[in-house]
Amino acid sequence: MNEKLQKTFRTLNILLLVCAMTCLVCYDIFGGLWLKGLTSCWFAALGRTNLVYARKRKCPNMRFLYCIAAGLVFGMCADVLLGVQSILGIVSFALGHVCYLIAFYTLEKPKMKDLFIVLPIAAASLFVVTGTPYIQIEDPLLKKLLLGYAVIIACMLGKAISNLDKSSSRRLICLGCAMFWFSDVMLAIDMFGTASRLTWVLCSYTYWPAQNILAHSIFHFVNEHSNGEEKHGSIL
Repeated sequence: MNEKLQKTFRTLNILLLVCAMTCLVCYDIFGGLWLKGLTSCWFAALGRTNLVYARKRKCPNMRFLYCIAAGLVFGMCADVLLGVQSILGIVSFALGHVCYLIAFYTLEKPKMKDLFIVLPIAAASLFVVTGTPYIQIEDPLLKKLLLGYAVIIACMLGKAISNLDKSSSRRLICLGCAMFWFSDVMLAIDMFGTASRLTWVLCSYTYWPAQNILAHSIFHFVNEHSNGEEKHGSIL
C-alpha cells in the first residue's frame, strides 16, 4: 500500500515540477503579474500536495512540514505583492524565510556551529546591500527592511547548511536555500541597482526552482521518516 502511494505521489511531484518550470518559461517570454502569480502557485500547490502525502503516511514532525508549507505560501504572496507594493513584498518574503528558519530549528536545536556558519553569510549579505555600487537605496525605511531581510535569509541558509547530512531531504533543502540566497542578491540588484536582462534571468531561474526544490523536499522527508523507508534516496 505504501509503495503504491509513494509511486502515485512521486508521479504527482514530477508532473507539478514540469508544470512549474513550463510556466516559468512562459512568464519569462510573455511577462505579466497574473502569469507571475500563476508560476508561484505551482510551488505552493506542490507543498500542499506533499502535505497530503505526509498525512496519509502519518509522518512524524508535522510541525516542520507545516512551517515549510507556510513559507511557500508567504513566498507565493510576496511574488504578487512585489509587483504592487515593494515593501509589502519584502515583508512577506521575510515572513516566509522566518517560517523556513523555524522549520529548520525543529529538526535540530540551536548550536554553536550555526553561529560560525551564519556570521560570514550575514556579513556577505550586508556587504552586498550596503558596500557595493550595484545597489543604491534612498528610502531609509526600505533600506532597514532590506538589511533585516538580508540577516534573516543568511540565518536561513546558515541553518540549512548546519543541518546538512546525507539524507535527500536535507541536501535538497540546502540546495534550495543556497539558490534562494543567490536569487535574492540578483533580485536586490534588479530592483534597486543596475538592473539588466542577466540579473533578471539569474534571479528568476534560481528563485522559482529553489522554491520548488523546497516544496519537493517534503516528499523526501516523508519517505525518510515514515516507517524508516528510503533514508538516503535519490533526489526524485
